[in-house]
Amino acid sequence: MNEHFTAPALDVPAITARQVLKSFKGQEVLRGVDMTVEQGEVACLIGPSGSGKSTFLRCVNHLEKIDGGALYVDGEMVGYRRVGNRLHELKDAEVSARRARIGMVFQRFNLFGHMTALQNVAEAPMQVKGESREMAFERARELLVRVGLGHRLEAYPSQLSGGQQQRVAIARALAMKPRLMLFDEPTSALDPELVGEVLDVMRDLASEGMTMLIVTHEMHFAREVASKVAFMDQGAIVECTSPAQLFEQPRHPRTREFLSKVI
Repeated sequence: MNEHFTAPALDVPAITARQVLKSFKGQEVLRGVDMTVEQGEVACLIGPSGSGKSTFLRCVNHLEKIDGGALYVDGEMVGYRRVGNRLHELKDAEVSARRARIGMVFQRFNLFGHMTALQNVAEAPMQVKGESREMAFERARELLVRVGLGHRLEAYPSQLSGGQQQRVAIARALAMKPRLMLFDEPTSALDPELVGEVLDVMRDLASEGMTMLIVTHEMHFAREVASKVAFMDQGAIVECTSPAQLFEQPRHPRTREFLSKVI
Protein backbone atom coordinates (compact mmCIF):
# COMPACT_ATOMS: atom_id res chain seq x y z
CA MET A 1 0.00 0.00 0.00
CA ASN A 2 1.40 3.38 -0.89
CA GLU A 3 -1.64 5.62 -1.39
CA HIS A 4 -1.67 8.57 0.98
CA PHE A 5 -4.76 10.21 2.36
CA THR A 6 -5.65 13.86 2.00
CA ALA A 7 -5.94 15.48 5.39
CA PRO A 8 -8.67 18.06 5.96
CA ALA A 9 -7.62 21.65 5.31
CA LEU A 10 -8.88 22.67 8.74
CA ASP A 11 -6.27 22.57 11.47
CA VAL A 12 -8.69 20.98 13.93
CA PRO A 13 -8.91 17.58 15.64
CA ALA A 14 -10.49 14.74 13.69
CA ILE A 15 -12.80 13.99 16.63
CA THR A 16 -13.69 16.15 19.61
CA ALA A 17 -16.08 14.79 22.25
CA ARG A 18 -17.13 16.94 25.18
CA GLN A 19 -19.31 15.49 27.95
CA VAL A 20 -21.21 13.26 25.53
CA LEU A 21 -24.32 11.68 27.02
CA LYS A 22 -26.45 8.83 25.67
CA SER A 23 -29.25 6.81 27.25
CA PHE A 24 -31.38 3.92 26.03
CA LYS A 25 -34.81 3.55 27.68
CA GLY A 26 -33.67 5.49 30.72
CA GLN A 27 -30.42 3.54 31.05
CA GLU A 28 -27.31 5.74 30.87
CA VAL A 29 -24.83 4.26 28.41
CA LEU A 30 -22.51 7.24 27.91
CA ARG A 31 -21.93 9.37 30.99
CA GLY A 32 -20.00 12.44 29.93
CA VAL A 33 -17.43 11.09 27.46
CA ASP A 34 -14.49 13.42 26.80
CA MET A 35 -12.01 12.52 24.06
CA THR A 36 -9.93 14.14 21.34
CA VAL A 37 -8.44 12.34 18.34
CA GLU A 38 -6.00 14.42 16.31
CA GLN A 39 -5.59 14.19 12.54
CA GLY A 40 -3.45 11.17 11.63
CA GLU A 41 -3.79 9.57 15.06
CA VAL A 42 -4.71 5.95 15.71
CA ALA A 43 -6.79 5.84 18.89
CA CYS A 44 -7.91 2.56 20.44
CA LEU A 45 -10.84 2.21 22.83
CA ILE A 46 -10.56 -0.72 25.22
CA GLY A 47 -12.67 -1.82 28.14
CA PRO A 48 -15.15 -4.44 29.33
CA SER A 49 -18.20 -5.40 27.29
CA GLY A 50 -21.10 -3.05 27.91
CA SER A 51 -18.89 -0.10 28.81
CA GLY A 52 -20.23 2.06 25.96
CA LYS A 53 -17.38 1.76 23.46
CA SER A 54 -19.46 0.71 20.45
CA THR A 55 -22.21 3.20 21.32
CA PHE A 56 -19.68 6.03 21.35
CA LEU A 57 -18.33 4.92 17.98
CA ARG A 58 -21.85 4.89 16.54
CA CYS A 59 -22.45 8.38 17.89
CA VAL A 60 -19.35 9.66 16.07
CA ASN A 61 -20.95 8.51 12.81
CA HIS A 62 -24.42 9.76 13.88
CA LEU A 63 -25.81 6.25 13.73
CA GLU A 64 -26.96 7.10 17.24
CA LYS A 65 -27.99 10.59 18.34
CA ILE A 66 -26.40 11.93 21.49
CA ASP A 67 -28.60 13.20 24.31
CA GLY A 68 -26.21 15.82 25.63
CA GLY A 69 -22.76 17.30 25.33
CA ALA A 70 -21.09 18.02 22.00
CA LEU A 71 -19.42 15.88 19.33
CA TYR A 72 -17.41 17.26 16.42
CA VAL A 73 -15.74 15.62 13.41
CA ASP A 74 -13.23 17.82 11.55
CA GLY A 75 -14.57 20.79 13.48
CA GLU A 76 -18.18 20.28 12.41
CA MET A 77 -20.87 19.28 14.88
CA VAL A 78 -22.08 15.74 14.22
CA GLY A 79 -25.70 15.74 13.06
CA TYR A 80 -26.44 19.33 14.04
CA ARG A 81 -25.86 22.94 13.10
CA ARG A 82 -25.65 25.68 15.70
CA VAL A 83 -27.60 28.86 14.92
CA GLY A 84 -27.10 31.37 17.71
CA ASN A 85 -27.72 29.48 20.94
CA ARG A 86 -29.92 26.81 19.38
CA LEU A 87 -29.10 23.48 17.78
CA HIS A 88 -30.88 22.49 14.58
CA GLU A 89 -30.77 18.87 13.45
CA LEU A 90 -29.41 18.43 9.94
CA LYS A 91 -31.57 16.99 7.20
CA ASP A 92 -30.94 13.40 6.18
CA ALA A 93 -29.17 14.46 2.98
CA GLU A 94 -26.77 16.68 4.94
CA VAL A 95 -26.09 13.92 7.48
CA SER A 96 -25.39 11.47 4.65
CA ALA A 97 -23.01 13.91 2.99
CA ARG A 98 -21.00 14.31 6.19
CA ARG A 99 -21.16 10.60 6.96
CA ALA A 100 -19.62 9.87 3.54
CA ARG A 101 -16.35 11.29 4.89
CA ILE A 102 -16.29 8.61 7.60
CA GLY A 103 -15.61 4.96 6.86
CA MET A 104 -16.97 2.39 9.30
CA VAL A 105 -16.16 -1.29 9.65
CA PHE A 106 -18.42 -3.37 11.89
CA GLN A 107 -18.07 -6.66 13.75
CA ARG A 108 -20.24 -8.30 11.12
CA PHE A 109 -19.23 -7.76 7.54
CA ASN A 110 -22.68 -6.86 6.16
CA LEU A 111 -21.67 -7.58 2.57
CA PHE A 112 -24.29 -7.96 -0.14
CA GLY A 113 -24.51 -11.71 -0.62
CA HIS A 114 -25.67 -11.47 -4.22
CA MET A 115 -22.71 -9.29 -5.26
CA THR A 116 -19.10 -10.22 -5.92
CA ALA A 117 -16.29 -8.68 -3.86
CA LEU A 118 -15.68 -6.23 -6.70
CA GLN A 119 -19.34 -5.23 -6.90
CA ASN A 120 -19.58 -4.82 -3.11
CA VAL A 121 -16.70 -2.34 -3.11
CA ALA A 122 -17.86 -0.40 -6.18
CA GLU A 123 -21.51 -0.06 -5.17
CA ALA A 124 -21.41 2.87 -2.73
CA PRO A 125 -19.25 5.22 -4.86
CA MET A 126 -21.69 4.73 -7.75
CA GLN A 127 -24.86 5.06 -5.69
CA VAL A 128 -23.80 7.72 -3.17
CA LYS A 129 -21.15 9.73 -5.02
CA GLY A 130 -22.43 9.21 -8.55
CA GLU A 131 -19.13 7.86 -9.82
CA SER A 132 -19.11 6.24 -13.22
CA ARG A 133 -19.16 2.46 -13.31
CA GLU A 134 -15.74 2.43 -14.96
CA MET A 135 -14.16 4.68 -12.31
CA ALA A 136 -15.81 2.86 -9.39
CA PHE A 137 -14.78 -0.58 -10.60
CA GLU A 138 -11.23 0.53 -11.33
CA ARG A 139 -10.81 1.86 -7.80
CA ALA A 140 -12.52 -1.22 -6.35
CA ARG A 141 -9.94 -3.43 -8.08
CA GLU A 142 -7.10 -1.29 -6.73
CA LEU A 143 -8.46 -1.46 -3.19
CA LEU A 144 -9.01 -5.20 -3.25
CA VAL A 145 -5.43 -5.64 -4.44
CA ARG A 146 -4.30 -3.40 -1.58
CA VAL A 147 -6.04 -5.59 1.00
CA GLY A 148 -4.58 -8.74 -0.54
CA LEU A 149 -7.65 -9.93 -2.45
CA GLY A 150 -6.68 -9.22 -6.04
CA HIS A 151 -7.18 -12.93 -6.77
CA ARG A 152 -10.75 -13.00 -5.40
CA LEU A 153 -12.38 -10.12 -7.25
CA GLU A 154 -15.23 -12.23 -8.65
CA ALA A 155 -15.83 -14.28 -5.50
CA TYR A 156 -19.12 -13.96 -3.64
CA PRO A 157 -19.15 -13.51 0.16
CA SER A 158 -20.21 -17.13 0.67
CA GLN A 159 -17.02 -18.18 -1.11
CA LEU A 160 -14.77 -16.12 1.16
CA SER A 161 -13.42 -16.77 4.64
CA GLY A 162 -14.41 -14.45 7.48
CA GLY A 163 -11.05 -12.69 7.29
CA GLN A 164 -11.44 -12.19 3.56
CA GLN A 165 -14.97 -10.85 3.99
CA GLN A 166 -13.76 -8.35 6.58
CA ARG A 167 -10.99 -7.21 4.23
CA VAL A 168 -13.63 -6.65 1.53
CA ALA A 169 -15.57 -4.60 4.10
CA ILE A 170 -12.48 -2.47 4.77
CA ALA A 171 -11.94 -1.97 1.03
CA ARG A 172 -15.61 -1.00 0.72
CA ALA A 173 -15.20 1.66 3.43
CA LEU A 174 -12.02 2.99 1.78
CA ALA A 175 -13.79 3.25 -1.58
CA MET A 176 -15.59 6.33 -0.27
CA LYS A 177 -12.21 8.04 0.31
CA PRO A 178 -12.89 8.74 3.99
CA ARG A 179 -10.94 11.15 6.16
CA LEU A 180 -11.62 9.04 9.23
CA MET A 181 -12.03 5.30 9.73
CA LEU A 182 -14.03 3.80 12.59
CA PHE A 183 -13.57 0.12 13.47
CA ASP A 184 -16.02 -1.59 15.83
CA GLU A 185 -14.28 -4.75 17.07
CA PRO A 186 -13.43 -5.73 13.48
CA THR A 187 -11.84 -9.05 14.47
CA SER A 188 -14.28 -10.25 17.14
CA ALA A 189 -16.33 -12.40 14.74
CA LEU A 190 -13.28 -14.06 13.21
CA ASP A 191 -11.64 -17.38 13.93
CA PRO A 192 -8.34 -16.73 15.76
CA GLU A 193 -6.17 -17.76 12.81
CA LEU A 194 -7.87 -15.15 10.59
CA VAL A 195 -7.43 -12.19 12.93
CA GLY A 196 -3.88 -11.39 11.82
CA GLU A 197 -4.73 -10.79 8.16
CA VAL A 198 -7.26 -8.09 9.09
CA LEU A 199 -4.96 -6.44 11.65
CA ASP A 200 -2.19 -6.34 9.02
CA VAL A 201 -4.42 -4.27 6.72
CA MET A 202 -5.16 -1.91 9.61
CA ARG A 203 -1.44 -1.61 10.40
CA ASP A 204 -0.81 -0.57 6.80
CA LEU A 205 -3.54 2.08 7.00
CA ALA A 206 -2.01 3.43 10.21
CA SER A 207 1.43 3.62 8.62
CA GLU A 208 -0.03 5.72 5.78
CA GLY A 209 -1.49 8.29 8.14
CA MET A 210 -5.16 7.33 8.11
CA THR A 211 -6.95 8.70 11.17
CA MET A 212 -8.59 5.81 12.99
CA LEU A 213 -10.71 5.20 16.08
CA ILE A 214 -10.76 1.50 16.90
CA VAL A 215 -12.81 -0.41 19.45
CA THR A 216 -10.81 -3.56 20.06
CA HIS A 217 -10.05 -6.43 22.42
CA GLU A 218 -6.69 -6.99 20.68
CA MET A 219 -4.40 -5.61 23.37
CA HIS A 220 -1.15 -6.41 21.55
CA PHE A 221 -2.40 -4.54 18.48
CA ALA A 222 -3.43 -1.52 20.59
CA ARG A 223 -0.05 -1.46 22.30
CA GLU A 224 1.83 -1.77 19.01
CA VAL A 225 -0.14 0.46 16.62
CA ALA A 226 -2.09 3.06 18.61
CA SER A 227 -0.80 6.56 19.29
CA LYS A 228 -3.21 6.76 22.23
CA VAL A 229 -5.34 4.24 24.11
CA ALA A 230 -8.47 5.07 26.10
CA PHE A 231 -9.85 2.75 28.75
CA MET A 232 -13.61 3.00 29.03
CA ASP A 233 -15.76 1.70 31.86
CA GLN A 234 -19.42 2.26 32.80
CA GLY A 235 -19.97 4.82 30.06
CA ALA A 236 -16.99 7.07 30.73
CA ILE A 237 -13.34 7.27 29.71
CA VAL A 238 -11.40 6.48 32.84
CA GLU A 239 -7.92 6.97 31.42
CA CYS A 240 -6.56 8.08 28.04
CA THR A 241 -2.84 8.17 27.41
CA SER A 242 0.00 6.62 25.41
CA PRO A 243 0.08 2.83 24.99
CA ALA A 244 3.29 2.63 27.00
CA GLN A 245 1.81 4.56 29.91
CA LEU A 246 -1.55 2.77 29.91
CA PHE A 247 -0.26 -0.78 29.59
CA GLU A 248 2.85 -0.47 31.73
CA GLN A 249 1.92 2.14 34.35
CA PRO A 250 -1.85 2.61 34.39
CA ARG A 251 -2.85 5.32 36.85
CA HIS A 252 -6.40 4.27 37.65
CA PRO A 253 -7.16 1.20 39.83
CA ARG A 254 -10.00 0.16 37.49
CA THR A 255 -7.62 0.18 34.50
CA ARG A 256 -5.12 -1.92 36.43
CA GLU A 257 -7.84 -4.39 37.42
CA PHE A 258 -9.07 -4.75 33.82
CA LEU A 259 -5.60 -5.20 32.34
CA SER A 260 -4.68 -7.80 34.97
CA LYS A 261 -7.46 -9.98 33.59
CA VAL A 262 -6.87 -9.56 29.86
CA ILE A 263 -3.07 -9.49 29.49
